[in-house]
Amino acid sequence: DLVSTGGSSLKAVEALREANANVLGMAAFFTYGFPVSEENFEKANCRLLTLSDYDHLLEQVNSNGYMDEITMETLRQWRKDPAKWQG
Repeated sequence: DLVSTGGSSLKAVEALREANANVLGMAAFFTYGFPVSEENFEKANCRLLTLSDYDHLLEQVNSNGYMDEITMETLRQWRKDPAKWQG
């Protein structure tokens, strides 16, 4: 899965728990690391493990010189609150 808010992932976790499954956590390929998703997983008492995340993606892009620092900062600001972001 790709985690943005965690909503669909946590619905699956909830369904498993309702079926009396012992859910140890949620695994996904990627997370943006939005504050809302971190809050949602914490409230659900569900650990999230991912292969990659937005911070590492930006780090790789930056280390390879694909984007200038202004663009990198814009991407960092977007991630803080994408719903209200105005670039």
